[in-house]
Amino acid sequence: MFDPLADIDRVLAEQAGWTWFDDYLLYTCAVAELISTGRLAQVPPKATRVRVETGEICLADGPVNWFTWRAAGNGQYVRGHVRADGRTAIGAAHHLGNAVRNEARRLRAEAAAQPRWVAERPGTAMISDRRMHLIAPERSFSLYWSALEGIDLTAPDRIGCRFPDKQGVMQQLLIQSPWAPLLFVTAALRHFPHHPLLQNGTWLPAGFEDKCHLAGKKCPKVRKLG
Repeated sequence: MFDPLADIDRVLAEQAGWTWFDDYLLYTCAVAELISTGRLAQVPPKATRVRVETGEICLADGPVNWFTWRAAGNGQYVRGHVRADGRTAIGAAHHLGNAVRNEARRLRAEAAAQPRWVAERPGTAMISDRRMHLIAPERSFSLYWSALEGIDLTAPDRIGCRFPDKQGVMQQLLIQSPWAPLLFVTAALRHFPHHPLLQNGTWLPAGFEDKCHLAGKKCPKVRKLG
């Protein structure tokens, strides 16, 4: 029975500095070993509310935070107007104040038109051997590994990826989740086998195998998979 977390001595694990994130890493290592050896069918599909395709294997399902690289506005703003006689001191002050407010509106609109990482509302992700399916209150969509133009593990719990939309415009997505290593390894082993993080082994934190040993668990030999 596939259960990478079975038989961990939790007392030893705590003494070795084991954290909840290490559980995610060990599960990811076990999945990576099965992918690299063509034995992924041995993974019992995880429970998910997302409809899976025939032959698709759900590897994980859980909460994520995600960000899109886009502008928050289009650069447009509404100019304010005053109904005052600019020939009097009071009227001139009103006009000056309105001009200052309009300039502030213009600067805010220009700033909003610059692309940046925009946080979307937190949601969930179904991770399978074929794709990730993101669900948020306003939208849901699938991003297939085969559709990716690139992917990187930018932090232990964060991946960045690039992909063309239906119009061919390149989009960028940032996913923050404890499942980030699983997302990266699954996509990379499927479609980016020469990724430098796979070849140099830095997708896995330094010393993780030793930590597993101290916790009474053997880590699969998956540090370098490229």
